[in-house]
Amino acid sequence: MIALGLLTASASCHATWNLLLKKSGLGGPAFVWLCGLLTLPISLVLLLRGSLATAWWAGLVSMALHTTYAVTLQKAYGAAAFSTVYSVSRGTAPALVAIASLSGPHVYGGAALVLVGVLLMERPHSRAPARGVVLGLAVAMCTAAYTMWDGFAVRSLHVDLWTYLAVANVAQVVALAPMARRGALANWRQALPIAVLMPASYGLVLLALSFASVGTVAIGRTLNVVVGAVFGAAVLRERPRVGGLALIVAGVLLVSV
Repeated sequence: MIALGLLTASASCHATWNLLLKKSGLGGPAFVWLCGLLTLPISLVLLLRGSLATAWWAGLVSMALHTTYAVTLQKAYGAAAFSTVYSVSRGTAPALVAIASLSGPHVYGGAALVLVGVLLMERPHSRAPARGVVLGLAVAMCTAAYTMWDGFAVRSLHVDLWTYLAVANVAQVVALAPMARRGALANWRQALPIAVLMPASYGLVLLALSFASVGTVAIGRTLNVVVGAVFGAAVLRERPRVGGLALIVAGVLLVSV
């Protein structure tokens, strides 16, 4: 249940920065670079205080996976509705992780409930959602990839959590620096809350991996869909289907008890 509490807090942070990203209308590698740049001083302090050991090379792999995810997510939000991309990407990623990690029956059962819940939340009122579903699936594959790797780094390599995050952030800033366009710093006000909430949300996920399996955490992260639906209703005036949300919550609880 500790993991569930951490994932609930993470879901609030995650849904908030995704909503802010969608509303900002900004995106691309330059914006990802800016978000990393704003938290660079904190990352450098963590590097000086921590122990690199296995964190440096594991963090580089994580950086590559998370950067691919961030750029893919921004492109998806630029081409499709927030509710479609968010619910599909967060709802299908756990099923992919559960399959890849050869989880137990209760995790498979939870993944099935979550997947059905996500499908029930989709409203096929036009052909427009089809593109959002495809893009959401692309984001889900990126999410599954970094979830599996980060779970391996935390549970098998025993990396220092904060050093691991710091290495990934510093490497991302360096790697994307050549793509930063002139004038990118002008968007720092829009980027600042995203830059803070993004590592905070995933830091809580990595901490949850210390208390639960990768499959369980992956399913638990689907709480993001519930929080995202609430935010979408409150801010974007979208109307989620209660039955779908109920199945998602049931799936999360099934793998968390």
